[in-house]
Formats: sequence, C-alpha cells, structure tokens
Amino acid sequence: MDVTLFAEKEGCDLNSFEELQEHSILGGGRFTKNQISDLLSCFKCSPSTLNDNLWIFPTNFSEELATIDDEKLKEMAVHWSDEHSWENTNVNSMDLAGHLLELKYAYLSHSNKRVFALFE
Repeated sequence: MDVTLFAEKEGCDLNSFEELQEHSILGGGRFTKNQISDLLSCFKCSPSTLNDNLWIFPTNFSEELATIDDEKLKEMAVHWSDEHSWENTNVNSMDLAGHLLELKYAYLSHSNKRVFALFE
C-alpha cells in the first residue's frame, strides 16, 4: 500500500494524493497500516483514524520527531524493523532509518503542524 506522510493543520480531511499540497509532503513509501502502527508504537503512541485512509499522528510523535537525535532515530529504526509487521519481509533497518531521517528533516520546516498519513 502506498503511504504519503504530510504536514497539515488539524482539521484536514483529504481522500486522495491529488488533494495534497506538494509543499506539505514529508515522505512515504510502501507500508502497511500495521507497519505504520508499529512505527508509532516505537514512539510510544498511536494514531487517530479520521477515515479509512487518513490517520493523524499524536502531537507527542511530532514533538519527538523534531527533537530526536539522529543516532537515536537510527536505533529506533532497528527496533521498528524487529516488529511483527515486518516478519518475512527481509526489511533492511538502514532503509527504514533513511525513511525516518528523511521524515525528520522534512518535518522541521513544518513544526507547527500535525503529521498525517494518507493510505492509497
């Protein structure tokens, strides 16, 4: 499943990628909803579901993402790759670390906004 992570003000209600403003896109990739849930559990939080395809991440995720040390974020990627949702996938924790670092640095210019996930 394609997942697009983006930053937006609360109250966002989108249904497709075409509705996103390009400057708000933070990253994404091919992840399942379980894999994104496992990522959030590594941050000790869980999403709120706005509809079947749109999730909003809690503010503590955004706050930690903006301040976390890069090495700690890489360690978190290792923990994420060990989660059940990655079983039998041959995931590389360094690839996940790359996704998380990209997300972190893209988010820094949007630090007053919430992180959302759009699943397509």
